[in-house]
Amino acid sequence: MKKIMVICAAVMLLGASAAQAQAVLDKIDNASNKVDRAGSTADKTKSTGDKILGFFGKKKSAETTETKTTIKIAGGTFALLSAVNENIKKNKCVTGTKMKFNSAGSSITVQHTGSTDDLLKILQKASPDLFGQKNIESLEDGEIAVKIK
Repeated sequence: MKKIMVICAAVMLLGASAAQAQAVLDKIDNASNKVDRAGSTADKTKSTGDKILGFFGKKKSAETTETKTTIKIAGGTFALLSAVNENIKKNKCVTGTKMKFNSAGSSITVQHTGSTDDLLKILQKASPDLFGQKNIESLEDGEIAVKIK
């Protein structure tokens, strides 16, 4: 009989503890829902504001658009690739570069303003020995292939 009384008392205490824990979890859930609603309202407000400002929007010029060009270099050493990368970074129309080296064929991905042709002309002035016409394998939109002989 004592065992049954102890078990009943334990179940009652644990039940009360579980109910309190559930109440705390409900409060956390309600707070989370309020934050979600506030974020949703902010997104809707931004969307509406963007639509209204779209009537008075700025006209984008062709010069401010960024272009991504990959320069593929066949042959050459890591030192040469690093030197070319540093030379490219010095240019004012270049906003960023990413270099990948492989002894068979390396590449430099360049973020820049203007077209790929404009970038090649600038590179030919900066490094005429590497980007000379005899070394250019191909020239396409977004890609320049160079073979070092």
